[in-house]
Amino acid sequence: MFVFVILHYQSFDETAAETMHIINDLSGKNRVVIVDNASPNGSGKKLEELFLNNKNVDVILSNNNTGYAKGNNLGIRYALEKYSPDFIILANNDIEFKQNNFSELLQESFQKKNFDILGPDIFVPETGIHQNPKQSNSYTIEQVQKINNNSRRLLNQNNLLFSFRANLKRVSRLRKFVIQKRKATSIKTDTIQLNVVLHGSLLVFSKQFFDKMMTPFDEKTFFYFETEILDRKMKELNMIAKYDPSMLVYHHQNTSTRQSFKNAKAQQEFQLINMIKSTQRFIDLFK
Repeated sequence: MFVFVILHYQSFDETAAETMHIINDLSGKNRVVIVDNASPNGSGKKLEELFLNNKNVDVILSNNNTGYAKGNNLGIRYALEKYSPDFIILANNDIEFKQNNFSELLQESFQKKNFDILGPDIFVPETGIHQNPKQSNSYTIEQVQKINNNSRRLLNQNNLLFSFRANLKRVSRLRKFVIQKRKATSIKTDTIQLNVVLHGSLLVFSKQFFDKMMTPFDEKTFFYFETEILDRKMKELNMIAKYDPSMLVYHHQNTSTRQSFKNAKAQQEFQLINMIKSTQRFIDLFK
């Protein structure tokens, strides 16, 4: 059995469409667990009503918005206890599965070379960027300290400059420039790679993962750096992370994040504050 865990926040249409696609179009014995992170617009309750009579879908309504780590850990724990599946597929609600035989390809990949966790080719059609693998080697303390310092510097800018920079990111020409720069530095590979850092928008956990680690994500993070921390913990336990480009998904990025903020300044503040907290957590764990 395959259980898909989808963390939901605000964007009803995207979560509903992805769930229906998994249940109706993907081959294999599939179940979906939706975790609503206390969406203030009531969309979690709407999802519960929509799938009330669908035995293949469970909707969990969280009382609080607990972020990526706690929300996904809750869904994973529920999936393990109710279904004891062969694989748990953790998916953002803005993921589009491009192969209806995704589950079969997953099984084939595991049979060829087993893994604790797997990441497919994650392609962002709006930017042309492939997000997996994030990095070939583990993040170092020096790298993470640099990200932490830079985030603090940006957050502490004067209010006028901060607002200007935040809104500048939404200017079309500048966005195109940033995207081109990212594409030039991204790792695009058509070969299987082991023990790389994987992107958190789509992760596959095999049953053997939970023999060694019951809780994948560090719950002292709210947003960002979950898989970078997980990568280091897995390597300490000699666990296997696998990137397999034979599987492909599209990632229509940041749907929930965009819907959560009234303006670019508030979104930028949220991102920087949580980047600082999560990178500091990484530093405290591995220094």
